[in-house]
Amino acid sequence: MRRLYLILALVLITLTAGSCRRRPLVEIDNNVLLNITIGTDIVNYEVRTPPEMMRAIFFDSKTGDFVSHSFLPHHGGYVHLMPGREYDILVYNFDTEATIIDGDYNLNYILAYTNLVPENIKSRLKGRAGKGEDEMIVYEPDHLFVGKLEDVYIPMRGYGMPAFEIDIHAETIVQTWIVEIDKVRGAEYVGAVSSVISGLADHNLIGRGEQSYDEATVFFEAASLTKDGHFYAKFNTFGRNALAGRKQVLSLVLTDTGGKSFCFNMDISEKFNDNPLQYILIKTDDIVIEKPEQTGGGGLAPSVDEWGEINTEIVI
Repeated sequence: MRRLYLILALVLITLTAGSCRRRPLVEIDNNVLLNITIGTDIVNYEVRTPPEMMRAIFFDSKTGDFVSHSFLPHHGGYVHLMPGREYDILVYNFDTEATIIDGDYNLNYILAYTNLVPENIKSRLKGRAGKGEDEMIVYEPDHLFVGKLEDVYIPMRGYGMPAFEIDIHAETIVQTWIVEIDKVRGAEYVGAVSSVISGLADHNLIGRGEQSYDEATVFFEAASLTKDGHFYAKFNTFGRNALAGRKQVLSLVLTDTGGKSFCFNMDISEKFNDNPLQYILIKTDDIVIEKPEQTGGGGLAPSVDEWGEINTEIVI
């Protein structure tokens, strides 16, 4: 009998040993495929080539704090994310010259802005009616394509499982406007043209999708004045200032060949309302540049003594 028990015990041990196998630990796959598309249907602007690079930032969906980021081609690519948690995702093009990103440590504070113009440009615009030394004159922004997703959960996956994919679409947050003036009389005596529009947004909170309550005046150089007096300008902006009642005033500063500057101010606030074409045409006979009595200072760089600015309000 004891021999029988011994034989049964040996059989049991043999069967148990055969059924116990070492199972390898499953490795977690943290690769995620981020697919990015870019919106190219933009008023007054043609996207000739896609952005050179996109930046994807991943924030904690509860606190908004920065977690990680990746740089990708315009169509997207693979990123590494710790699974089992939720993220807010923000993507934008990383190839702008004038548009600057700051505050990227938190989704609620990240913003896009442009630099102040230097003093040599600001000096061309001095003395404009009602404007002081503390006026914020900034460069116009480049188009910034921004896409955002909230509360994206990344599931746990092992290697060999299908890739987890995320689709995100980016649209520009910048507007392109066209302004034409018909016409400037005495355009043949104009040596230099400078133009700004006040009452615009200083920045855009791209993580929250909100316009700025800080006011800025946007300087734009893409302006032309023909000899027959036709003024044309195309400019970019983050949009109107978010505060109600802010006026948008176009200031056209014309410096004649004698070095004297004339400022013509036009309230175009109503032209910003319900204007899907983002096109403003101003017809006026009140912009007149007389033949200068003398030449010498040069319209491109008048000295302080030569600056005799005249402010004229143009009703449109």
